[in-house]
Amino acid sequence: MSILDQEEFQELNKYKGRLDVDVIRNILEMIEDDYRKSNNILSSAIYAYSENIQFVKQNKAFFDLLLKILQKYANKIGLENVSTLIITVLS
Repeated sequence: MSILDQEEFQELNKYKGRLDVDVIRNILEMIEDDYRKSNNILSSAIYAYSENIQFVKQNKAFFDLLLKILQKYANKIGLENVSTLIITVLS
């Protein structure tokens, strides 16, 4: 069973074509950059979300799901790999 078959990624698929992938990519890059310093997914996500507060507020359910995916899979397959999968699903 592929990681893309997991419930969270199936839910993520519902957002395909509904969000600006470039903005999501930039937010994920901010999370990755901060994570290298902090080694804490939650604090890195909070930082990136606060820098993009308007977009995050407009898409709260998506960003809640995004954080859930990052927290669940980053330690298993690596944050960069999770980010790549997220962008792949949304593109």
